[in-house]
Amino acid sequence: MLRSPVTLLMCTVGIVGSNSLVLSPIAAAVAMGIGLTEATDVLSAMALYGLAVAFSAVIFAPLVDRFGADRALKVALLIMTLALAVTALANNLFILIAAQTIAGLAAGGALPATYALAAHLAPKGREAQVIGRVLTGWTLSMAGGVTLSAWITDFAGWRMVYVLLAVGLGFATLGIARLRLETAPARGQVTSPLRALRLPEVIPGLFAVLMLGGGFYGIYNYLGAHLERNMGLQVSDAGLLTLSYGLGFALSMLADPWLDKVGPRRGLIAVFSCLAVFYTTLTTVDLYYTGLLVGVFFWGMFQHAGLTLTVSRLTAIDPSQRGAILGLNSMIMYLSVFGATLVFRPGFEWAGLKGCMYLSAGLAVLGALEATIARLRQMQNIETA
Repeated sequence: MLRSPVTLLMCTVGIVGSNSLVLSPIAAAVAMGIGLTEATDVLSAMALYGLAVAFSAVIFAPLVDRFGADRALKVALLIMTLALAVTALANNLFILIAAQTIAGLAAGGALPATYALAAHLAPKGREAQVIGRVLTGWTLSMAGGVTLSAWITDFAGWRMVYVLLAVGLGFATLGIARLRLETAPARGQVTSPLRALRLPEVIPGLFAVLMLGGGFYGIYNYLGAHLERNMGLQVSDAGLLTLSYGLGFALSMLADPWLDKVGPRRGLIAVFSCLAVFYTTLTTVDLYYTGLLVGVFFWGMFQHAGLTLTVSRLTAIDPSQRGAILGLNSMIMYLSVFGATLVFRPGFEWAGLKGCMYLSAGLAVLGALEATIARLRQMQNIETA
């Protein structure tokens, strides 16, 4: 069993993240397995999972502050493990949707608790480095979970995918249950999203999350359709793109010590500026598979840095309300999946993936402007202090 707390948290994020991604590529097999003729019916479970995560992140994440990130995480992971086991046994659409909805409610509490615990365990001055390593779990879910789910389904059936997720999360839960923290992160107080929103830095921090998440999902959600419609490729060809993205995401960990030195505001100015240039440049290779393959590698690097900085920025605002704040972070990130799909659709219909890239570049410019304003205010406060 893994003993490093940070490695355990990284694996936890990887497994929880995998559940939100694996259903799409195996939807046809799942539909056939529960007696449905349309794979799209199965995707309703995926949609409700995302909505449940967003709802839970706001309603239940504040319990992290009252009972402690470690205790909240253990309970959430136990519930999600059981929900994944029920998913593996589902024999009709109702049970599948119910199990995935419960899994979403648990994930909405588990993710903020994981990030809060990572910030608690991080040595002072190395917060971004530790949080960045934990966030690398998303690489496991994208590069590993999505790719392996299709392979496992072909060789052992779709139910085995959820059996392995449940077993993996069960082991992670046992490992986290054995953690011995030097200081319990429980605050013993009731917090709420509305109270957290009154903190001066929360809304600007969430705006940065929205710009980063919206820009990413606005392109990612239409990538498969672009490959099939505009390039004559199979949706399965997106697998290599996902792998390339994951490699860039993981490699970006090497820059995490630099992120600690520059701080979240200065770092976000650089990241959003690079993303604005990157998205604009990517429009020149949108019809070249090799160009996209190289491009998404750098995209993964920028996204890792952006995610690390946005989470680090939010965790530093008020440790006593960290659970509520990170719950808002998860809500915004998951809602951006749905929001980006709607907002970017006209751009995709107008100019294909190129239109989505231009919209993402615009969001990156807005993110850079907000980060610049936040940095100027920070410097002003330092001078007047």
